[in-house]
Amino acid sequence: MKRTQELWNSLRGQLNKYWITVMIFVFFTFIVGDGSIFKRIDYDSQIRQLEKKIQYYNQQKEENTRKLEALHSDNESLEKLAREQYNMVKPNEELFLIKE
Repeated sequence: MKRTQELWNSLRGQLNKYWITVMIFVFFTFIVGDGSIFKRIDYDSQIRQLEKKIQYYNQQKEENTRKLEALHSDNESLEKLAREQYNMVKPNEELFLIKE
């Protein structure tokens, strides 16, 4: 019985050393190092923001593509754009701009 207790006490001391070593390793790996949990959370947040921007710009690209196709295929759309955005007029027309 005494021998078993001595063996247990020696193993318990060694296990504590290993446990402390493992905890230090985990601490430096997940909290202090380059792959820390805090950096990981920050990177995930940045990824989500960038994915939202990608989605927004893809929608803008599709909308602009539709507008461009309409301008190439329809002269009325082209005339509307020229009149509204560039203030172009037909000969013998007058243009009145009202600023708000």
